Amino acid sequence: MRPSLLLLIVLPLILAACQGDGIKTEHGYRFINHTNKTGIKPQAGDFVLVHHYVWVGDSMMSSTASNFGGPREYEMFTKDNLPARVPAIYDALLLMSEGDSGTVYEKIDTFLQKFIPPALKDAKEVRHEIVLFDVITKAEKEKERAEVEARFHTVQNRTQEVLSGYRAGKLAGVITTNSGLRLLIEDKGNGEPIKTGQQVKVHYYGCLTNGNMFDNSYERGEPYVYPANVGQMIPGFDEGVMQLNRGGKAILFIPPKLGYGEQGVGPIPPNSELVFYVEVL
Repeated sequence: MRPSLLLLIVLPLILAACQGDGIKTEHGYRFINHTNKTGIKPQAGDFVLVHHYVWVGDSMMSSTASNFGGPREYEMFTKDNLPARVPAIYDALLLMSEGDSGTVYEKIDTFLQKFIPPALKDAKEVRHEIVLFDVITKAEKEKERAEVEARFHTVQNRTQEVLSGYRAGKLAGVITTNSGLRLLIEDKGNGEPIKTGQQVKVHYYGCLTNGNMFDNSYERGEPYVYPANVGQMIPGFDEGVMQLNRGGKAILFIPPKLGYGEQGVGPIPPNSELVFYVEVL
């Protein structure tokens, strides 16, 4: 279900239940569970996928739907690794089950006041609306990481294979755009087209044309999330991803003028053509 539709379904339940006092969490936040499901409960050290909407009064300050394009993954702190200021959402999630929706209130103190717009300076609370979408246990996360590592080796081998043909001038199926970007589309993708400004999640493997890898998301174990085609990425990467639908895969050959140009950056020398294998999730 799309996050915007989910919000429309959940919000009336939340607003109807917000009249109650709720309960006080371990660290003093006021919490209301609106659904009280009986599914899996997150434990310290687990990972969770959460739809999270932050409100001050009637003003939405942020949401995972607009900022991340869907639910966001959080790691639940272990008891020996709790920060000095325990997030309200952490306390709330420990009191929820998979599929639950809830509200947790956080008093605006001098720390939070710095992040509140002047027009809302008289507000007393921040309201966190939460939907616990999924609980990923430690064991499941370790399995997922192993699968991603295996995917990394598959992608690396495929990229190096394609690159060999590209260097030899024997690579069929390469498309060249008006900007000079070259790309080999492995799979256009069956999902929705990507629109400018939408949050997009990508796994990527980047290397130079000599095969030297300079970065990849696979070994970090999580995709990179960014707003599409607004200039946060280098132009060639932005343009290449926009050629795909969600679920698509392609290898991009980015000329220097669409990459880091004459400056280079880090391990990337000046005037380098860049090669990226990208998967849009």
